[in-house]
Amino acid sequence: MSFLNRLCATFTVVISVLVLLPQSAIANSLEVMRSYHNAYKTRIVLELKSKPNYSTFLSKDGNTFVVRLRDLSNYQTAPKALNLSAKSCVIALEKRLDKKDVRYLFSLKQCSVPKAFVLEASKTSKNYRLVLDFEHANKTSTSKDRQKNTKGTTLKTQNNKTVVVKDPSAIDVSVPLKNYERDLFIKYTKATKDGFRTMEPKDVKAYQKDLTKLRKDYKAACDKKAQQDKVSAKKATKQSQNLKNTKAKTTKAEIEDVVEESVAPPVPVAVKSISKPFIIAIDAGHGGKDPGAIGKRGVREKNVTLAISKALVNYINSNKQFRGTLIRAKDIFIDLDRRSEIARKRKADLLISVHADSVESGSSTARGASVLVLSERRATRENSKILQKKQQTKLIGGAGEVMDQSVGNPYLATAILDMSSTNSRSEGNLLAKEILAKLKAFTHVRKSEPISASLAVLKSPDIPSLLIETGYLSNRYEEIQLNQPNYQKQIAYRIYLGIKSYYEKYPAQKIKSRQESYARTNSLKGKQSITVKKGESLSGIAAKYGTSVASLKKTNNLKSDVLRVGQVLYLP
Repeated sequence: MSFLNRLCATFTVVISVLVLLPQSAIANSLEVMRSYHNAYKTRIVLELKSKPNYSTFLSKDGNTFVVRLRDLSNYQTAPKALNLSAKSCVIALEKRLDKKDVRYLFSLKQCSVPKAFVLEASKTSKNYRLVLDFEHANKTSTSKDRQKNTKGTTLKTQNNKTVVVKDPSAIDVSVPLKNYERDLFIKYTKATKDGFRTMEPKDVKAYQKDLTKLRKDYKAACDKKAQQDKVSAKKATKQSQNLKNTKAKTTKAEIEDVVEESVAPPVPVAVKSISKPFIIAIDAGHGGKDPGAIGKRGVREKNVTLAISKALVNYINSNKQFRGTLIRAKDIFIDLDRRSEIARKRKADLLISVHADSVESGSSTARGASVLVLSERRATRENSKILQKKQQTKLIGGAGEVMDQSVGNPYLATAILDMSSTNSRSEGNLLAKEILAKLKAFTHVRKSEPISASLAVLKSPDIPSLLIETGYLSNRYEEIQLNQPNYQKQIAYRIYLGIKSYYEKYPAQKIKSRQESYARTNSLKGKQSITVKKGESLSGIAAKYGTSVASLKKTNNLKSDVLRVGQVLYLP
């Protein structure tokens, strides 16, 4: 039995991160493998001709980390040795072949959980770089270290189960909070055969309770540490100056060390919806041949928006009152006009389009999220097009049915369409304010109020629609944040909280336009209609048919007493 087979049979894989990227038209090859070491970590960089198709695995005891590179053209001649420092937590490297796949097995000693990420080709580097970071145990304790010294951490192992230490003073703030959160997540989840972890619905409340307590205790420990650090303020000033000089020399490849990974939000658990849930359509901006904005580090808007949209639908589907639907669920191009049509066919109650902003000038100072809604001028223009092209049959919510019955009465058709459009924009504005408030609690927002804009994706008069700019890819720090999985999930979670808050705060507003449209439809069914003749007036028609002027105006939504010859009126 080979070493790899023995490894798979002996260890239960606790971490399996699978990254599938589109293959390049040219076969990929591993050009260079290099490493460097400092007091905090060992970084290993693998340079490839195109985007790597790779996966990583970590053994249960944390002593072996495997990187698998798929379909390499130079699999036989790919590097097999690496210069490692005697002080590194990476102590050995072994290369294994599986057809055209190459597996690198890193032997570890007192390393924390390795991190892997890809840097795209840039002006300074023509190759793509797969970066592996191994933090040293003297800075980030391993599971065994934490078991031996429970006073320095919040976690320990008992019967192979991870539990929270109740004494807040035992927290070692040199260990990142995300490490503790990861261990807590492992406690409440189970690994499936494909390597992903799932949580039972019955464990969600307990997990959320322990997670809240963990974060509170960690913050208290950080505050205590901050007070202790004030004693050495003079020395810290000098060290801070040295650190500032070092950061000034930081290369683009090292900027991940400056922008820390965000804390993961609560884990969504899918639930069965009620019989008639509110349908929320999520539109991931751009896609396919349209990449959208591209940051200086190569992060593409279409990938960011799809990741956030998928996470958002998962949160929406964790609420029994809602059901989420993706306008695009993969990397494909969809025309702007079709996006609102797809939402309409799925009878969506809301349409939310997710984007990432950018500044053409290349300035990296612009930053922050914002929410855009349709301007009144664009709404008026789009309504006029619908009437001219007689497209009202496509509208949902009853407006189309009413307008079909208003043949010969353009005034009624216009009034119905304006009513539906106004109510939709009003709902969109209220929803935008709720989402902005939730985003502001997590990240920087560019504007605290919704921004009116002329955008094609928001033009539906029958579906409350808004567009969310999640940040600026032209800002080098926000580009990194928007490419981080936890940051993407946090943005999705905050948007979901805004949707949830809107439906709780405005229970009647969400169906106002449809109620009014259906009420008008039902009120006109079977009613007698007349055509205004020359010399007739509202008062004369009211007297002739035994009704009142007020009733005629209300039924036909008239704002004045002026009639036109040929105009169709419905009798009360």
